[in-house]
Amino acid sequence: MKKIILLPVILILGTAAKAQDLHFSQYMQTPSLVNPALTGASTVVRASVIYKDQWRSITVPYKTYGASFEMKFKASNWEKADKFKTKIYKKSFSRMAGGLSFYSDKAGDGNMGSTQANLSLATFIPTSRFSSLSVGLQASVVQKKVDASKLIFPNQYGPTGYDPYIDSREDYASQNFIYPDFAGGINWSYGYNERSVGANTERRANIGASVYHINQPKQLYLDDSKERLNTKYILHADMLFGIRNSNVALVPSFITTIQGPSLEMMEGFMVKYYFKDDSKYTGIIKRSAMGFGVSYRNMDAVILQFLLEYENYAVGVSYDLNTSRLTRATTGRGGPEIFIRFVTPNPFLYQKSRARFN
Repeated sequence: MKKIILLPVILILGTAAKAQDLHFSQYMQTPSLVNPALTGASTVVRASVIYKDQWRSITVPYKTYGASFEMKFKASNWEKADKFKTKIYKKSFSRMAGGLSFYSDKAGDGNMGSTQANLSLATFIPTSRFSSLSVGLQASVVQKKVDASKLIFPNQYGPTGYDPYIDSREDYASQNFIYPDFAGGINWSYGYNERSVGANTERRANIGASVYHINQPKQLYLDDSKERLNTKYILHADMLFGIRNSNVALVPSFITTIQGPSLEMMEGFMVKYYFKDDSKYTGIIKRSAMGFGVSYRNMDAVILQFLLEYENYAVGVSYDLNTSRLTRATTGRGGPEIFIRFVTPNPFLYQKSRARFN
């Protein structure tokens, strides 16, 4: 859409949108957009929804929605100990995981948007008692569309100004097209849980790399277009360190994305405060916590984050404070983002025999 002429602000936003895929500030909540190898890496079952509203202060807002579900296959086997205990670990067999995710976004006056469905599979290889290496693959079906009737072109300006009835003389190959897309990645996971309530010696980490748009699908908006979607490379890491004999944990993270000429780096840090622990006799993590964090996306935004985890459920809210040259128009107002998440609890806490995979 190189010939679109709207407001200067829309031109800036359109350039940024073309250079990047849809993405979220709370990227750790959308594992299928970060690395297929993260599928099932943290929990046995995980389901979430997420919504982002961006740049409402200056133009038609960019809205992005998402939903995902993932699970490990045959995660564990159990045997009954006695009537005074829950169940004890017999053996774990969670070498495979799968997930489904759906995302949709709509941007600008032309309602330029995309909808995609992703199927992810991951397999896990143990590297130690508490760590594993996973390899993931993802296949996607993507639909892209734009409403060309709402776009303005230079040759639609006559002697008296803009005239929508003047033919734009633009030849579109399609305003609505579908293509397959493929991705892959690797990830190293580490997870250690304390043996006693209150010790707070939990340690967790994910470090990985992924490649998206391996097949570089064609973008067919214009006739004779040879434009292809650039391959995207991602490096990422997130960690959790419990401070011994306290209710506090530290959660640093970073992600680096390279796609064509675009480079995006984002670093974050969150402090989590645990205000509830489950009984040590249940053998199940049902911790509750609050988290406060801040992230920085290079040359673009500072992101403030709040997280509330209550047993199996979590709600997170973030807000982007724009720091780029676009602040002349936004006065710093980027946009809010919210997610809701459900996970099954870790069934191996406080057991003498713990599983190698959560």
